[in-house]
Amino acid sequence: MIPFDLHTHCTLSFDGESSAEDMVTRAVMLGIKYYALTDHVDLGEFPDPDFDLEATVSGAGAQIPALREKYADKTELLYGVELGQAVQEPELAEKLLAENDYDFVIGSVHNIRGHEDFYFLDYTKTDPQELLGRYFDELLETAEAGRYDVLGHITYPLRYIVGENGINIDMKRYSGIIDEILRTVIKNGKGIEINTSGLRQKYGRTFPDAGTVKRYRELGGRILTIGSDAHRTGDLGKGIAEGIELARNCGFTEIAVYKERKPTFIRI
Repeated sequence: MIPFDLHTHCTLSFDGESSAEDMVTRAVMLGIKYYALTDHVDLGEFPDPDFDLEATVSGAGAQIPALREKYADKTELLYGVELGQAVQEPELAEKLLAENDYDFVIGSVHNIRGHEDFYFLDYTKTDPQELLGRYFDELLETAEAGRYDVLGHITYPLRYIVGENGINIDMKRYSGIIDEILRTVIKNGKGIEINTSGLRQKYGRTFPDAGTVKRYRELGGRILTIGSDAHRTGDLGKGIAEGIELARNCGFTEIAVYKERKPTFIRI
């Protein structure tokens, strides 16, 4: 039994591999009680050429309520979205949030202004420390703007800088701005997530890792979600147990689950 998985993608995302119904039926098979599909709606300067924003938004709006009704006695399916780069197109972001009845909004930054997603960057031709500094600046801007319920994978670039390219990063130099991001999240009544995808990738740790989650708790953070960031059925629920244990070790006794943009808390 897996109590929740609150960050997942299906083929409504440009990089999803499994259909929405296949993801839901897998969630049912795993005994996931609270399950959120949070497909990508990436805004900003570098949209994926295969990404059709209108089709993604309308597809989720049509499919998820129908699947929720179909599987209502087996899992609580939450209508979510991962809203990327909202501060790069704030008016469009506001319009999307106003026009869709999301249960749960993850705010993410996958690419900073003037650059493609961190996945595509050539780190032999860029300064990863400088890019990481700019990333945290934009993440702080995202935290301040408030178009989210939780900030997603707040150390996302490390997946590629450290995990894929083996570049050592001194994270202490960013401790001040990370604290500022966490304080802003807390002040605005928002939360962060433990994204467990790094546990099954070369990076080998969660996004963020235990140190940042513990610091969030020390600063007064209460709202915490956990998600696998699965893009296919085979990864659904992976790392959730480890994420729960990490949360406990950092002082959390409850995990948030969102419905109609409001958190309720599940004891762990």
